[in-house]
Amino acid sequence: MWRYVLRRLGQIPIVLVIVTITIFVVVRSTPGDPVQIMLGMQTSPDAVEAIRHEFHFDKPLYQQYLIWLGDVLHGDLGRSVRLNQSVSSLLAERFPISFRLALVAMLLAVFVSIPLGIISALKRNTWVDYLCTGVTLIGFSVPNFALAMVLIFIFSIKLGVLPITGIGSTSTTVWGAVAPYLLPSLALGMLQVAVLTRLLRSSMIDVLAQDYIRTARAKGLLPHTVLFVHALKNALIPFVTMTAIQFGYLIGIQVTIEYTFAIPGMGSAILNAVVNRDLPVIQGFTLIIAFFFLLANIAADVIYSALDPRIRY
Repeated sequence: MWRYVLRRLGQIPIVLVIVTITIFVVVRSTPGDPVQIMLGMQTSPDAVEAIRHEFHFDKPLYQQYLIWLGDVLHGDLGRSVRLNQSVSSLLAERFPISFRLALVAMLLAVFVSIPLGIISALKRNTWVDYLCTGVTLIGFSVPNFALAMVLIFIFSIKLGVLPITGIGSTSTTVWGAVAPYLLPSLALGMLQVAVLTRLLRSSMIDVLAQDYIRTARAKGLLPHTVLFVHALKNALIPFVTMTAIQFGYLIGIQVTIEYTFAIPGMGSAILNAVVNRDLPVIQGFTLIIAFFFLLANIAADVIYSALDPRIRY
């Protein structure tokens, strides 16, 4: 098992090199001059050339890539062209906020989707099943920013029980630290609830029809033992895969939620960088998101063997 994990960890540098090449080519091929955007069109040519030289934009593309890759290997993700701030420090400010938001949203999705998926599978084609699957339609059909506005109106404006903003601020109480994450996490996690509930329902229906489930029932095992020990553990294999994918996905798709709730996370930083052609920020943030996505998938592979001992790498 651990040999497999080490092998997977050894594949990360290869994947990241491919990611860096892809990022570099895509970013450099988009129209717009980052230096002109930063300095304005009325800036003197000498100032423009000085900035180009400072950020190596005056060199051929392959040299720019090699310089950037060498800096990355030494832990330097570059400096923001727009903010004149190191990408590492900007990442240190933004990543923890986005990570906590994604973590709370995913925990919410997991704890809601597991009971909904189990109940929906056990009560298949009944009004209970239709009610559970109907709830998931909210996640599929309502955009997260629209859901966020509804949640703000109900819980913040009408009831006044939850704050609209506050993520990133310092708080001395547990409620003050947790409360700002509830509404954005709920708005962000509803799609994940829908996806995971539907997936677990389908997986549970398939597993409950297997021969070994009928055998376990024929042996006289208690219903909850059959359900949780034999059926659920096997049904969770695709569920864990999708959870890992969605968790890594959540880190980079928080743009609308961050703007709605005024959250200083990675999504808004990446959007600003794209608008302003801040190439070092785009490259550095995308690289970190890819690295985190790879780690999430490796963690899912490790969980597989714990759920199903038959899985060996």
